[in-house]
Amino acid sequence: MLGGLDSSQPVTNPVAALRQVGAVRRAVIVVNELAPSSRDADWKKLFQQTLGEHVELAEVRVRHFEGAVAAARGASAWGAELVIAVGGDGTVNACVNGIGDSPTRLVVVPAGTANDLAHLVGQHGIPSEDVLTMSSWERRDLDTIDVNGIRYYSAGGMGWVADVAARANFWRAGGPLRRWLLGRLGSFIYTVACVAIILGRTRLGGRFRVRYQDVTTGRDEELDLDGYGIVVTSSKRVGRSFKLLEQSSMDDGLFELIFFPRTSRFRLLKTVLAAQRGRLLEMPEIRWVQVRKASVECDRMVRFFGDGEILEHGKSFELSIASTPLRIMAPVAAEASAVESLHMALQRV
Repeated sequence: MLGGLDSSQPVTNPVAALRQVGAVRRAVIVVNELAPSSRDADWKKLFQQTLGEHVELAEVRVRHFEGAVAAARGASAWGAELVIAVGGDGTVNACVNGIGDSPTRLVVVPAGTANDLAHLVGQHGIPSEDVLTMSSWERRDLDTIDVNGIRYYSAGGMGWVADVAARANFWRAGGPLRRWLLGRLGSFIYTVACVAIILGRTRLGGRFRVRYQDVTTGRDEELDLDGYGIVVTSSKRVGRSFKLLEQSSMDDGLFELIFFPRTSRFRLLKTVLAAQRGRLLEMPEIRWVQVRKASVECDRMVRFFGDGEILEHGKSFELSIASTPLRIMAPVAAEASAVESLHMALQRV
């Protein structure tokens, strides 16, 4: 929800951020109307005030992934320097793929359920109508993972983890009342979906053949896995509830494969609880490797999700660090005293 100034976060001034980007002449706001907090502000009015009257600003409202992709692609073709994504991780992912290789930079307004990217880069609040929100922000380039030509930027995978994402998205795709009720759950909806999938789905996972080069040893490896699934990630967590690997980094040119071998469903539930406590690697059956590229073949059709959306459905997946990074504007960590000084300085301007 929109609120007043959060004193724990950097005070913001869009002019400082825009000087780092360069002269912004055009910007496009892509608003996902189904995101829980997307209707909490007049986004065009807010960002017109934030960016300045000299910036040609357009707003596009969408209700599905393809619409957001098309809007961001159109923004890049129009020559927009900024695309402002108002929504959750699915909306941001769609904009990433719509922007493609263009130099257009992305600004994220976290208005969805999990808002993984916003939390991973230290952005926790939604801009309010009376607080300028981009002060101390900087340009950042983050790794994206390419799966069969589609990019995502944080956590993804196949098997049971993709089934969980699909179930949560299905629940949220209902009418306004259902979306409102489920919106009250926030990211806890993924915990509920985990339990529903693990206890209720007839078949989980499959047999996976994984080929990769281990960056630690430099050796080409092959793994045959009868398992529940594989997480493919460059971030330390999935949502706010599930912690993965502290070794993960979003800007080191690497990603991690985490393997979930077939044990028992009760054991898989214990693994979920361990991940929520940050103790995933304390489960002795869990293995992981760090790679730059990999290929995975499965004995049956499985889903592949990334950033909360189902991106692919198939038996074969080619994975690599994409050649083009995710170009975003993100907050810079600031000490409280520095924040207070900046706030006072801005008030005097």
